[in-house]
Amino acid sequence: MRRVHAILAKTARAGAAAACLAALAACSTVGGDADAGKPAQKSEGFATKLLLGNANPPPVTPPEDLAIKRQCPPVEVLQGAAAFPVYDTPGSTDPFALRYQATLADTARECSSLGVEAGVRIGVVGRVILGPKGAPGAFRLPLRIAIVDDQNRPVYSQNHLIDVTVPAGQTQADFSHIEDNIVVPIPENRFAGWRILVGYDPAGATPSRAKR
Repeated sequence: MRRVHAILAKTARAGAAAACLAALAACSTVGGDADAGKPAQKSEGFATKLLLGNANPPPVTPPEDLAIKRQCPPVEVLQGAAAFPVYDTPGSTDPFALRYQATLADTARECSSLGVEAGVRIGVVGRVILGPKGAPGAFRLPLRIAIVDDQNRPVYSQNHLIDVTVPAGQTQADFSHIEDNIVVPIPENRFAGWRILVGYDPAGATPSRAKR
């Protein structure tokens, strides 16, 4: 989880700056000589000042729905979609004919209030491992990300083609994907029973062969 949360945290600064500079000002602590006796400020404060173009922006304290972070739907792996094996012969299940297999290593999610809607950001870390018939090269993986409500009805669903390259001399490679453009309405039950689903969806794309 630490790796995905680190990715989410890194992209959160850039995304928040573009979406709402005022919110960034609220997240920063700005002080002068009067603050000399206080603990050192976080490094984000200086970066925020640079983004704002003002070393002393006026304090802004917009209301924040902290509860939405705790109520964010949990992430589940789609049944039967945790791995994506590709064989040298289509339809084969012979492990000795395996070219490569993609797996899911970690997931994370984060929700923020946008008023009557919520912004949802989802992070996925996966891995490609070469099989007996595999070789280093570029591979394309079909990754499905979806959100379903308490009645199991899809509210959001998108299939992504993830390009992964296994370098020469290596037998595996990791990849990460951040989905941060999801906006859904905040239901009356505050996401009770909602789920975020991730997994490989072979129907979403035809796997590519390695480019040698």
